[in-house]
Order: sequence, then structure tokens, then C-alpha cells
Amino acid sequence: MNQVYYVNGGGDEQYTPRYGVEVLLPHIQHLKDKIIWCPFDKSDSEFVKVLTENGFKVVYSHLEYGQDFFTYEPEKWDVIISNPPYHNKRTFWERCLVLKKPFVLLLPLNILSDSIINTTMREREKEFQLLIPSRRMRFFNKLTGKSGNQPTFKATYFGVNIFKQQIILQDMQLK
Repeated sequence: MNQVYYVNGGGDEQYTPRYGVEVLLPHIQHLKDKIIWCPFDKSDSEFVKVLTENGFKVVYSHLEYGQDFFTYEPEKWDVIISNPPYHNKRTFWERCLVLKKPFVLLLPLNILSDSIINTTMREREKEFQLLIPSRRMRFFNKLTGKSGNQPTFKATYFGVNIFKQQIILQDMQLK
């Protein structure tokens, strides 16, 4: 069966701002001895730059390099941290679960209403975590060269076996 997981055009290529990655830093310091895989990122990604600048070991991959998240895996990695394409969030979540390693994905908070996410929360209650930034992020669109207006959704980090607390309400300063 041939499925489309990525959508060409401006909708899926929305990039996380620097402050959206920095909000993670206080909560992932225990991962400095791990290899973080950023599977939807290039070298200019704020995930790659901020994590590397802060002493984390990072490997990254991107569909544009022929590295499809559903078929590609780096040789060595321990944890996934990234912002997947906007469309088909459930499929990215499911793939992370299949990989059976800790992960955190930046997703719209309203994905909590998705039955798969809800099922995961119930089945893996002790492993499931949320980091909820206090403000909405303005994502950057490389096609237009602009940061978007205030989005209609709140982006939240959904984790499995990443954070030390189950729910974290985090202040975030927009820069």
C-alpha cells in the first residue's frame, strides 16, 4: 500500500524557532551521554544547532537526503527529539513507538484527542510525558521567509521515557 506521509509545499515545512528548542534544555540534561537523532532535520535546523551548541551528541536526517523516517534509521542513536511534518502526525507517533526507544515530538496539543495518542497514554501511563510551554510558538516557513502569525494551536512536547516528570508546565520567553 502506497501512503503519502509528507505533503509538499508550505504546510509541512514549518520550522521550530530557537526558543522552542531552548525550552527543552533544562529537562534533557540527563541525555548528554546519549546520541539524539533528529529525523526531520538538516544542519540548519534549530534542533540540531541548539542541541549541538549545548553539548549534546546529535545525528540528523531528512527526507530530502533520501532518508525517509519510515525506512531509514541511523547506525547509532538512543533518543529521538524533533518536530515532525505537520500532516499525518499519528503515523510519526506510531513509528516512534515501533522503534522502542525514548522519544519526544513537538506536536499540537489538540492531538490529545486522537484515539492512538489516548490509547498510548493509557497503556504506557508511567512512560508518557508532556512538556507544555507557556506560550504558543511562531514557526518559520522557509518558502515565504517569514515567521507565521500566532498559530491557532499550542505546540507541546509529547514524550515517552524522556522527562523526569510526567507533566511539565514550562515558562517560555519569545525571542
